[in-house]
Amino acid sequence: MQLIQISPIEAQQFILTLEGMDYRFRLLDRGNVGVFLDVYYGAVPLLTGILCLDRVRLIRSAYLEFPGDLMFVDQQEFNHPSYKDFGNRYLLYYLESGIDDGIGI
Repeated sequence: MQLIQISPIEAQQFILTLEGMDYRFRLLDRGNVGVFLDVYYGAVPLLTGILCLDRVRLIRSAYLEFPGDLMFVDQQEFNHPSYKDFGNRYLLYYLESGIDDGIGI
C-alpha cells in the first residue's frame, strides 16, 4: 500500500503516475452528502462521482484497466472521510493490483 498525500481542503486535484501512466484525480467534499472522487486518464473520465467510504475499495472495476485500487482508511475509528482531516485522520492509499489491502475486509 502506498500513501497518497492529500490536503485538508474541500476540493482538490492531484496526478499520480501508476505503472508509467498518468492519472488525474479530483476529490470534492459535499458536506453531509459525502466525499466524492473522479478519476481521469488524461482527459478521458474513467469513473466520476465515486462516493468515498471508510475501508471500501473505490475503483473495483478491473475492466477499466486501472492498475490497482484506492481506499480511504480512518486512523481513529470507522467513520467516512471528511476533508477537514484529510492527510491526518483520513488517509488515502493506493493498492497495487493483486495486493491484499491488509485490513481484513
